[in-house]
Order: sequence, then structure tokens, then C-alpha cells
Amino acid sequence: MMKSLHSLIFMMIVQPAIAGGTTVSGLPPYTEAILPMGSDLFAVSIGPGGPDEEFGSDAVNGGLYRINSSGAHEFIELSDGEGLRNPTGIVEIGDQIVIVDGNQVISTSPEGSVNWRKSQDEDGVFFYDIEMLDDATLIVSDFGRGVFMSVSAETGDIRPYLQGIQIDGLARFEIDDDRIYAASWGADNAWDSAVYRVSGINGDAVSEKLADGFGNLESVEVIGGKVIVGGYRGHEDHQTSKLMRLGANGSVHPLRHGSETRGVSDIHSDGKSVWLTFFHDASYSELPVKRLSAER
Repeated sequence: MMKSLHSLIFMMIVQPAIAGGTTVSGLPPYTEAILPMGSDLFAVSIGPGGPDEEFGSDAVNGGLYRINSSGAHEFIELSDGEGLRNPTGIVEIGDQIVIVDGNQVISTSPEGSVNWRKSQDEDGVFFYDIEMLDDATLIVSDFGRGVFMSVSAETGDIRPYLQGIQIDGLARFEIDDDRIYAASWGADNAWDSAVYRVSGINGDAVSEKLADGFGNLESVEVIGGKVIVGGYRGHEDHQTSKLMRLGANGSVHPLRHGSETRGVSDIHSDGKSVWLTFFHDASYSELPVKRLSAER
């Protein structure tokens, strides 16, 4: 049975981005990631208390939201009545939206009709990001245990994936052909966040560190063949940068986009546009890929 959207509509502020593209303010508090889907955007928020209060809490005050073309967002009520606690990742597969929320993975229609909801009831599990491997399989990162898991798109069954690969503080990741690029979070007072590449995911997978020295890195995306990463405290050599590009031999190049914000929690690209989510600023920017690629 379909559930209707929450009747309360919140207006946003749309303005030109400082470094090109468009910035939209007024997202739900502590929005982690957004997903373009058709003419709409969908967003997941961990709730009004922020990470210190919400992570580790069982309060059902996180949410899934639709952001429409007029610049408003609507809360989407899930049909199973269980709601969301701390959703951090969102992906599209077919006509479904799949969300990771703590130890759960949830498949729902854009209108909120839940297809399945599955839990991984083991100590330490905290699913953080989710990506599509193929039409039948999703991959999730487990921040709590530093491992990857696979999820059946049809049934939601959760199984180990890439056994033997472990990355402490595993946050967001990007699948690129037979490779995975992953960001590790690190300590809040150190420069120990890093970017990893896991090669050979269709066979004998091997993990290697590509670059380190970041402060609270969270997001990663491959855009135009380049690895782009986002975080909160930049890099030990570029401490004001929130968005950076990796170069050869682990070099790190600062990008100006997002530097006026408090940090980039997610990067999404469809090959033509890039969406940057600014967690603490309750906003996002959309810009053409060519504009980001033009930065040197």
C-alpha cells in the first residue's frame, strides 16, 4: 500500500554557486547524500541532533526526502511504519531507491512503498555507503567493521564480499570497472584519513593505499577518469580545501569548489553533472563535469 508524502513542504534558497553551477540551501538538517532520479532529487538525513547525538541512537528521526524542481523538499513516509534512524547512503537500482541505515538496508519506491528491509544483526555493524555492482547486486561499506558486504537487489539478502579486505574507518566508496576506490575517515584530531584502491574485485582482490594525510575524509567519486575526494579538514598540505583531486604517485591537488563550506559529505556524478552535498551547511551544489574538470 502506497503512503502519501508528508504534507509539510519546506522551501529552499537557490542561488549561483561561488565557483560556478548552482547552490541550493535549506536542505533537511544533516543531509548526508542526495540522489538525482528523473526530474527529482532524493536526500537522506540522519536527523536534527547531528552526528554526536544521532549516531548510536535508535531514535527514528532520520528521513528520506524528495526535492522537486521548484526548490522544495517533502518528507517521504515509509509504508512499513518503521521509519529511518541514521540513513547515510542512497542509490537507485531500476525503479527502486535503496538506503543504508545503521545495520539495515531498505529498498523502497520513490513514493515510500517498502519492497524489503533487511538487518545485519552482528556487533559493530554500521553500514555507511551503498553502490550498484550490477542489475542484481548492491555493495555496501560497513564503517563499523571496515568491510564490504553484498546485497541482493531482489531479496535484500546480505552476504560477505571481498573477504580478506579490511579498511579501518571505511566510509564512502566508488566502483569503477573492476576496481573500488574507498575513503577512510580517520581520527578527528589527526591527518590519518586515506584513499584506497581495491583492484581485481571480480577475482583475487588486492587493496593498496593511494594517498593519505587527509583530515576526516568521507566521499570519493571517479569523474572523467580522475579520483575526486571530499571531506571536512582537507589535507595536511591543503587544510582549507574540502574537495581534492588525486594525481600520479599519490599527489593531492586542491579544488576550489566547496571550500567556502564546512565540508563535503558526498559526491555524485552522472557523467554530465556533479552534485556535492554539504552536510553541516544543509545545502548542495550542482555543476557541470566540464567545469570541475577544467580546474588545474
